[in-house]
Amino acid sequence: MRKYELVCILDPQLGEGKVDSLVEKCADYLKNHGAEVVNIDRWGMRQLAYCTPSMRKRRQGYYVLYQFEAEASVIKPLEEELRIDEAVLRHLVILVEHEFMRVPELVPENQVIFGPPPRERGERGSRERGRGRREREGGGGRRTEGGDGAPARHDADGEAAEAPVGEPEVAAAEGRDADA
Repeated sequence: MRKYELVCILDPQLGEGKVDSLVEKCADYLKNHGAEVVNIDRWGMRQLAYCTPSMRKRRQGYYVLYQFEAEASVIKPLEEELRIDEAVLRHLVILVEHEFMRVPELVPENQVIFGPPPRERGERGSRERGRGRREREGGGGRRTEGGDGAPARHDADGEAAEAPVGEPEVAAAEGRDADA
């Protein structure tokens, strides 16, 4: 026997009594066809991500998770039975390779989890957003221009150096004297 999980979304307009009887009906179907129901987890009423005409334009659904062990021959008739039942908006059967996972409690619907919690930066320190390594270390990341639009000169330390007074930038950049 293999392990399976079945998630059903039931029509919320059935009422609480009808939902309970439908959950039991599905469990009985599995037991009558040789499956061993390990767990039935009622997730309750949840907001749907979208609504379509095939789901009768419902905006909410009653979720139920079945964890069971069965032969593979049970799955196809089970899916046909669920597809025919109008009280089942959607269903999904998956094969579980390892042990069943139990979720002690679902996250409340109004709480949204976007990712892992922030972590400590440790010895790395904080990052300055929008600045490259050269700019943080003082080397600058861009070439700056002199007053006349020509690229500025830099000395060996990376500091901006000014051209000597009276010497044109082009001559200084080429290493020639301005008087020659």
